[in-house]
Amino acid sequence: MKRILFLAAFMLLSTTVSAQDVIVKKNGEEIRAKVEEVGEQSIRYRKFTNLTGPVYSIARGEVFVIRYESGAKDIITPLDRSAAAGKTQDTGIAAPSQQAMRQAVARAERRKRDKLWTFGLRAGAGVSFWSFKDDLKAQFGSSSEQVSFTSNPRLGFAASAFAERYFNRTGHGHLGVGVGYMQNGGSTEGTVQDESFTYDMRYDAFAVDVYYGMRPVKNGFYMRYGLRLQLPVGMKLRMGASPNLAGLIEGTDTDVALDTWYDVDKELRKSIVPAVNLTYGYTFGHADIGLQWAMAFASPHQEMGKSPWSLSLDFAYRF
Repeated sequence: MKRILFLAAFMLLSTTVSAQDVIVKKNGEEIRAKVEEVGEQSIRYRKFTNLTGPVYSIARGEVFVIRYESGAKDIITPLDRSAAAGKTQDTGIAAPSQQAMRQAVARAERRKRDKLWTFGLRAGAGVSFWSFKDDLKAQFGSSSEQVSFTSNPRLGFAASAFAERYFNRTGHGHLGVGVGYMQNGGSTEGTVQDESFTYDMRYDAFAVDVYYGMRPVKNGFYMRYGLRLQLPVGMKLRMGASPNLAGLIEGTDTDVALDTWYDVDKELRKSIVPAVNLTYGYTFGHADIGLQWAMAFASPHQEMGKSPWSLSLDFAYRF
């Protein structure tokens, strides 16, 4: 009889010992308890030594993990804001460690911009086209049918300082404004049999850019488009000819010297020439490199030329 009572007591004790929850605090302390509730701010429990006694609570931030009597585990982390009431089953998926969470937070911080305002310098160089075919045809009149006209590019460049305002620290969208200097031009060649002549024109201008852009925080593709106001401050003309044709021209009473740049009268320059531009490229941290297309709405010359346009390699750096 005593043996039966001893065996029953042993089984009861084993069942009681196993039927307990363990609260493990972040400092390593373990609390043997019966968990009543896992809240957003605190965890409520009864002491294992007095399961019918009062309910105690402990701040959620002090707890690392809860091991339930069923074998399930509840990882308690600062990033976990779920109000888990009761017990959760172990899915077999390892919860993220504190180090992994810190790394995730660090990556999120790196995806933010240091500042909403950025300032930098931009420069570009490429080819520009400014055709005078129609004007030269009109000069030749009926003889223009015997002349073949070709529009050729000239080298152009631009340089500016700019400021940009981003809408937020993680987004790509921004508005920008730039002020700088530029030079564009073009060349038109006429050919008659074996003889040819050239008509070159170029202009210098102050440029004011206003644009909208999409640019990643770190590396990646970017684009921008906007309006450029060109304020011409100088314009030059040059004429050239093949040797035989040049000899005929030099033998006349004309005051024009070939292969020499002449200033165009200020009255023949427009004061403002609006243009549009589109740039697409890749950004490397503080630097951008891309391809820019730009086209004016009208000729900078009051009486001659078509709307000039350009294609250039664009480089920018932000401080």
